[in-house]
Amino acid sequence: MATQPHDVSNFRVSFPGPFTQHEVVVDGWSVPLIHAQPCGEHDESVMLILDSRLAATFSVEEAERFVPFLADAIAIALGYTAHPRTDEEPNRKPQPRPMRMQGIGAVATEDAAY
Repeated sequence: MATQPHDVSNFRVSFPGPFTQHEVVVDGWSVPLIHAQPCGEHDESVMLILDSRLAATFSVEEAERFVPFLADAIAIALGYTAHPRTDEEPNRKPQPRPMRMQGIGAVATEDAAY
């Protein structure tokens, strides 16, 4: 007797996968919110996945230059001074608060037309 596949519509929980993802580490510290997947025939590129929502593919050389900058940007957005570079624990210090900026457009006057 052949077994029928389970009707997955009866289940509330599913387990898609398996997934292969790698942590991203800079200077021995894991970078939050980023995972990576090696790409290419010989793993010559890497796909960086930000917050499990956005992804971009870089060569390994590009990632080597870009990821430390991205790690600093994420750390700053999370309230730290930068991504850690030593064995010391990350440092949360008060940062300048954002200020709303207003653009100044050219003001046309009657005199400007002459």
